[in-house]
Amino acid sequence: MVEPWCIGCALCLAPCPVDCIDMIPAKGAWSAGHKAAAKQRAKHRKLRLAQPQFVSPARNRRAVIVAALARKRR
Repeated sequence: MVEPWCIGCALCLAPCPVDCIDMIPAKGAWSAGHKAAAKQRAKHRKLRLAQPQFVSPARNRRAVIVAALARKRR
């Protein structure tokens, strides 16, 4: 469950290889803590994307699926 980390950006929908993600309304109002956590996650994401070795999952779907299956087999 990733709901505590969701900021509602919908970026996870396109790369999902099995189309199993649904966007549902939030259970409550956002607090200052939620806002700060979302800001921190967005900052770290931008840093990851800026790294030259990063390959967007949307551009390399097969590699994402292979990696996920490899992690599952461990």
